[in-house]
Amino acid sequence: MADKDIFFVFLFLAFTKLSLGAGKECCSSVLLDSDLAVHKIQGDKLGFYTQLGYYGARPAYRQQGGEFFIFYYEEEQHWIDSRYFYGASLFSKLVNEMDGYCLDDHNNWSFYNGSDLMYSEVLTSNCSKIEDVCCKELRISSANSDVIIDKEPYYNNQSKDSLGDYKAIGIINGRFVYQKENLDSFLEYGGKHWTVSYGVGQNTGHIIHQGGSVCPEHIEKEWQISYTNADGDWEWKDDPFLKITCVKKMTDMTPKEEHQDTGPVAQAYIQTEHAGQASSYSAETIVLGCITMVLLSMMIAFFTRRFYRAWGRGAQGKQLLFETLDIEQAGENQASFNKFEDQ
Repeated sequence: MADKDIFFVFLFLAFTKLSLGAGKECCSSVLLDSDLAVHKIQGDKLGFYTQLGYYGARPAYRQQGGEFFIFYYEEEQHWIDSRYFYGASLFSKLVNEMDGYCLDDHNNWSFYNGSDLMYSEVLTSNCSKIEDVCCKELRISSANSDVIIDKEPYYNNQSKDSLGDYKAIGIINGRFVYQKENLDSFLEYGGKHWTVSYGVGQNTGHIIHQGGSVCPEHIEKEWQISYTNADGDWEWKDDPFLKITCVKKMTDMTPKEEHQDTGPVAQAYIQTEHAGQASSYSAETIVLGCITMVLLSMMIAFFTRRFYRAWGRGAQGKQLLFETLDIEQAGENQASFNKFEDQ
């Protein structure tokens, strides 16, 4: 092909890719989750994220109630996390090795295990809202709460007071934070663990789980409670019977006719439904679609003209195809080469 033809084709492909990417809708709310092993190492970066504008020509996200960001890093063509701001690649601990337009297009995540990046099949990102996944009302209970061993209760007063029913009061670090009704007792995730304490933001409490999960009711074991040893020092001990159960999910409490607002979202190209009408598309998508159609029409007209010219000169079969696409046949190339050698 001639240089101008090649340029024309590349221009067409570029506009086609741009129009397809721009018209694609991505999740405005995503869940980044994994198993207990990853939670113990990088759990503070997991949880629920909400779209906050764009970066690198793709949607970018910030952890709900947290300090972490996830964005597409154009220089290395993959998705990464950052504690600081969009574009900050230093000290990134999570990497999704794919260049899809949406974060959830494909899961190829690796996490920093303290020395290297390690691939994980269970580290995933998907379209999810916290109210659809985690419970809003919880119950913390244990069969050991009234057990007495050697005349000593298994639970001290503080740990026993931490049991009971809790309700979600907000979102911190990508997870619900809960409070016991009318009491200064909170269940909160922070510092890579779930803790029941006397105040939001405290690092100590009387019930704890190292590592945790995105939803506390999904944790099945390894809960610990506080106690005082023979020297009067506070320590942790396991309670294999402690469990957190769901009393009622948030979506169960939402009247179907009401719309739940998950907060401000910088999500473009959202289709809106109108009564009696089909979904509409954004102006940008329509413009890019029109440009694509125009370029396609120009290509068809260009090659159709070449086809008729070649056909008018008597070209048929492969010769007609070669002349239409401006491709020289092997025989002609060899003849030109032999002529050059004779000279």
